[in-house]
Amino acid sequence: MKEKLKVKNSELSEATTESLRLIQKEVEKIVSKDIKDFTYQAFGEVDENFWIAPASSSGKYHPPEDNGEGGLVRHVIKGMAVIEQYARRARFSQRELDEATSAFLLHDTCKNGIVWTTPKTDYTHGLIASEWLEKFDLEPAAKVAIQNAVRFHMAPWCYAVSPYEDRPYTKEEMNKNLDELTRAMYPTRVEKAVQEADYWSSRQSMSYFPGVAVDIRHDADR
Repeated sequence: MKEKLKVKNSELSEATTESLRLIQKEVEKIVSKDIKDFTYQAFGEVDENFWIAPASSSGKYHPPEDNGEGGLVRHVIKGMAVIEQYARRARFSQRELDEATSAFLLHDTCKNGIVWTTPKTDYTHGLIASEWLEKFDLEPAAKVAIQNAVRFHMAPWCYAVSPYEDRPYTKEEMNKNLDELTRAMYPTRVEKAVQEADYWSSRQSMSYFPGVAVDIRHDADR
């Protein structure tokens, strides 16, 4: 597992090892060798904090299982269950499913920037990750499909410039954000799958984890 992903840090915590195991299990589902290799290349250079970070820096915007150490990876695994079912219903080709899988696995790799210097979410992280992925090898059509699905995964909250800074914004900056949002609201099939997976897997009222059953007993003492 460590060899496959080529992680930078040779001293792996238990939480990091579990996150690596979960992600590799999903990457191995990709059938297209070029997309699988591309995905492994990217994970090999992701900031090591990705593996242990919570999904929400504030703890406000995700259900409990997405918070705490490794929560971001758990969010990704949850979203992959949505990707698979969405693709089945939409009758994706294998190539589309592989692109959506790669994109969702990578969509939050730059959540706090390429280098994670702060625990706070960068609200332009879709765009940051999309541009970062350009460096990895893949044929152009698939790479663009994955990059755009990563870039626009937060629709309708897609930004080219963070809107939460305490300062006046220029007309150019506001137009950039308008352009980013407008494009995000007209997704391709792969982009739509990633948007839906990110949204539904992060709802506070929808707490779940793939493969874990909830025992609801109707005969329990009240």
